[in-house]
Amino acid sequence: MSKVPYAGEKSPYNYETFDSGSELNYAQVLDNDDKVLAWTKKHNIVIKYRNSKGEISRYHPDFLVQRKNQLPPELVEIKGAHLRHDPNTELKARAAQDWCKQRGMKYILLVV
Repeated sequence: MSKVPYAGEKSPYNYETFDSGSELNYAQVLDNDDKVLAWTKKHNIVIKYRNSKGEISRYHPDFLVQRKNQLPPELVEIKGAHLRHDPNTELKARAAQDWCKQRGMKYILLVV
């Protein structure tokens, strides 16, 4: 999928772009969820992690989501089922969980 712009109703930006159809679908779900106040992919959060080769890499989670009655926001990653058992998927998830825990945030990995 080439990057397609989408003018999300609950995004603070004029439009957002997506790496996959699954991400676009999730953005539409967020827009239609009454419990979601705002979401974005343009959050500039970068989490360092050690990849499966032992090298330091940078991970950019897919979504930052603010829900009603929930502070702080949560990070959400959308992964295709074909990547579920990729060792880097688990390494990124662990790094993100630690990063979120230090900030009182929640991390969600959605396999689609």
